[in-house]
Amino acid sequence: MKRFKYLSNFALLGLMALGAASCEDFLTIYPQDRVVEENFWEDKNDLEGVRYGAYQHMAGTIENLIIWGDIRSDAYQVNPVYDSEQKNYFTYKKICEGQIDSTLTQYDWGSVYTTINYCNKVLSHGEEVLARDAQFTRTEWEQMKAEMTALRALNYFFLIRAFKDIPYTEVVINSDEEVQAYSATPQMEVLDKLIGQVRQVAGKGRNRNAKLNDTRGLMTNTSIYALLAEMYLWRSALREGRGFSEDSIRSDADSVVFFGQRSLDALALQNEQLTNSEFDRSRDKTDDFGSGLNNAMLIKNEDMENSYNAQQSVQIPSYTAIFNNGNSDESIFEIQFSNSDQRENNFVNSFWGHENSTHFSSSEQAMKNIYGGSDDLMNKDTRMWYSCMKKTYDSGNEPLQEGYVLKWTNTRFGFISGEFKATFEPSRFHNWIFYRMTDVMLMMAEAHAVLGNFQQCRNIVDAVHKRAQLDQKTVLSANSDNTKQKCIDLVMKERLIEFIGEGKRWFDLVRYAERIGGGHNPDPREPQYTDGAEGVAQMVTNFLGKGAYSRRAQNLKNRIKNRYGLYSPIYYKELRANKYLITQNPVWDRRKGLYDNEETEE
Repeated sequence: MKRFKYLSNFALLGLMALGAASCEDFLTIYPQDRVVEENFWEDKNDLEGVRYGAYQHMAGTIENLIIWGDIRSDAYQVNPVYDSEQKNYFTYKKICEGQIDSTLTQYDWGSVYTTINYCNKVLSHGEEVLARDAQFTRTEWEQMKAEMTALRALNYFFLIRAFKDIPYTEVVINSDEEVQAYSATPQMEVLDKLIGQVRQVAGKGRNRNAKLNDTRGLMTNTSIYALLAEMYLWRSALREGRGFSEDSIRSDADSVVFFGQRSLDALALQNEQLTNSEFDRSRDKTDDFGSGLNNAMLIKNEDMENSYNAQQSVQIPSYTAIFNNGNSDESIFEIQFSNSDQRENNFVNSFWGHENSTHFSSSEQAMKNIYGGSDDLMNKDTRMWYSCMKKTYDSGNEPLQEGYVLKWTNTRFGFISGEFKATFEPSRFHNWIFYRMTDVMLMMAEAHAVLGNFQQCRNIVDAVHKRAQLDQKTVLSANSDNTKQKCIDLVMKERLIEFIGEGKRWFDLVRYAERIGGGHNPDPREPQYTDGAEGVAQMVTNFLGKGAYSRRAQNLKNRIKNRYGLYSPIYYKELRANKYLITQNPVWDRRKGLYDNEETEE
């Protein structure tokens, strides 16, 4: 497969990254003329170099992961002001509108498979290094194996959420001559494999690392448990939408709650260990806000209402800790970016940023829908200030466009000429967060909804919601009905506000539609199931149809059509290189320009 051919070239870069002691020094380069695969795997440092290289390479894939996991959602619209620096403006506009096709390079999955190959290399050579290096212990190897197994699973998990059925291999590719053609493995089969593999290593990883940025920036037991919780959440949805037994659906939901709690417990232990280490930091004040969960202590935002009412600068410690500072007490796994290692996250500024060249603005319409159109309730949610602020100013107090997602900038809120406004300074070095505490909490809330534990679901959602309110009291669920679907809808609304600009929303909508399933026609590839068209229609009605592109709701239903429309097209060069052993997603099996004669809205 053509993308696997690229793996061999990128893998050599991983083999050259030797002697790395932390995320900050990936680039200790081994001379290229000495990179000979059969002579490479001699000691622990060789494994460490490729291990760190996997994270470095994954950092370069985040832009595509965001496109696959977020951009088609109800949360965004393309920047209404076109700027010549927006090099992908019209491509992203098509993606937002659901007009996607297999010619878009944004759907090239090759780099993700490269990260997977890094993991496969470490996993395949660990035992031989253990036999050669007397300083490398069995415990160290088991911890590294757990870490790399989970990181590989996370990358495969992105692929099956984005593309559904994918090529799966644990074979290491060292040269072009070793490239094979792979057929697609069904999504459910891959997910079962991943869950089984990660369960085998759960609890066997490191609890923490020597440095804080490695503790948060590498896969530890905390993130391994979080990954398991999310994979079980997805399997419960996929099974429910395909009519699996109630017992199997409930078993998966129980596992979400179990591993979610294990993740929170491991994070609490990790924070306790960090407190007693040389990396001790001043601790933020915390509160559980009545979630009913053990070790779900959220960073508390104090005195916001008084500051707001007194027209002073408003401090929001949770956002400062989570986004501005990074590696917060709520962090579970985040890829590290820093000036010291010359790694910048400019993709964030390209997508949401703070200048005219920003590609997307948030959908105020989608946000208002959460609050039933109430501006008063919306304006008291401090997350809205970061994601849908009407009046934003740069550091020179010059007014800028509305609707920036500001959580990846250094932002302050206060009053300018008597009006409440945001001022911010750009940053190119904020870490990219894959998992944090509220993500796990809301996974557990959704699982409790599936299990019929409606009050527990609401308690968790309310806790996340209250933390962000000016009065630290307002909840979203006060007048909602206690039914499974109402509770899941409540979780979906809360996840939109909490995780806007974090690459998650489209995947949430896919899971929502998959859980409902239904339809009158058989699945194009698995005719024992229906095609999920009912779930697609309901998702569009409840969410896409109330977002930025609400006027295109009927077209979106027609375009997405069934569950395959929820997933991305496979890049056309991949099909050709793989000798068509994998086939195109049936909904997107079409030539560019098909939409030319499609009905358009007023």
